[in-house]
Amino acid sequence: MYQARVSNVVIPSESIVTPDVDEAMWQLFVAVGDFWKLGDDPGAYRLRLRAFMSNRIRVNPIYRDFYVIAKGVIEGLLAQYGAAAYEQLFTQKPRITPTAPPQTPLEFVQQYVANEFIGLRLALGSFKTFGAINYCGYFGGANIQGQPVPYRTPSKEE
Repeated sequence: MYQARVSNVVIPSESIVTPDVDEAMWQLFVAVGDFWKLGDDPGAYRLRLRAFMSNRIRVNPIYRDFYVIAKGVIEGLLAQYGAAAYEQLFTQKPRITPTAPPQTPLEFVQQYVANEFIGLRLALGSFKTFGAINYCGYFGGANIQGQPVPYRTPSKEE
């Protein structure tokens, strides 16, 4: 017999963030593309970012607090550095190894929010910016007539 899996029994109906946190996370997500000059329009990814955050919260409700903490850290960086705030977030090296627990709020946001958003942004199609011509979303792409094949093909000698 099939049994549905409950992702989050603590707050099952509250897997979204407040509008101000949503906007702050969206600005962070957009800043990822701006900083790395990805060149694609992030507008198409807004719903996917919301779904990503919602899924994170459903699986582990503490992520809602992670996003609130990230909003606060970003606001502090904006007050301190202005337009260079996101550059500080993306480039300031942690005092510890990436596998160790974060020691500051900035390191926490880098490890648990910014790095995940960077990975998500790349997975949503930005690999094309780095020359992945066969990349149509996730690794490999599709076998489309007239387009380059997504994987290596056997050589004629084989």
